[in-house]
Amino acid sequence: MTVFDLKKGEKARVKDINLCGSAAARLSALGLKKGAYVQVLSFSLFKNAALLAFGAVRVGVRRKIAEKIEVER
Repeated sequence: MTVFDLKKGEKARVKDINLCGSAAARLSALGLKKGAYVQVLSFSLFKNAALLAFGAVRVGVRRKIAEKIEVER
């Protein structure tokens, strides 16, 4: 299951992040790592992006990135 499979308002624990390069480094610097809890706050029109909250951070990510963040409820 990925972050993009969650419904609006759901919270889950990050199991794995299948990203490399600058996207992975940016998310890691913001605090999104294995074991962290992430919540989906909302989706964009046509579900092209998601607004995520983890810790005190809120960040918008595109669908391709959200689909590479594996979570478990």
